[in-house]
Amino acid sequence: MHEYELFNEKTAEFLGPYLSDKMLEKGDILTFQRENYFVSHLMIPSDGKLRVAVWPVKIYLPGDIEDLQLLNWIKQNLIGMKIRLSNDKNSIEGKVINYWPRIRFVPPDNLKPDERPETFYAEELPGRLEILSLGPDNPTMIDLPTFSMIEILGKY
Repeated sequence: MHEYELFNEKTAEFLGPYLSDKMLEKGDILTFQRENYFVSHLMIPSDGKLRVAVWPVKIYLPGDIEDLQLLNWIKQNLIGMKIRLSNDKNSIEGKVINYWPRIRFVPPDNLKPDERPETFYAEELPGRLEILSLGPDNPTMIDLPTFSMIEILGKY
């Protein structure tokens, strides 16, 4: 049995001790006091307990992403994760493969797959953030302000 001390990055407070049968890794989803959390960082051990930084799996839009620190947190943690985006009307799921800040369109359909750019880098993340999520057939750019919540489902 492994004992951890959970640190909630969103509220900047320690949640309490957490026991697990397995070693936690970045990207794991755990349940603590009936709430789900995403493991974002393994921290320095203290008093024989490993400290683990967690974030609630539910990110509320637009309120949560108005914080520049959270935008940077998203940039560091969500690539490679399976997420669900939802609003009052519908929800979609996909794997986050990259971010396209300040770009309002996907590459034209007439470009062949090998002609499309493969990587996109952001020096800074603006308040409006687009996520490139892998759908069943082709990557699709998703404009976050059209949704009210991101839910992190775990590793893809």
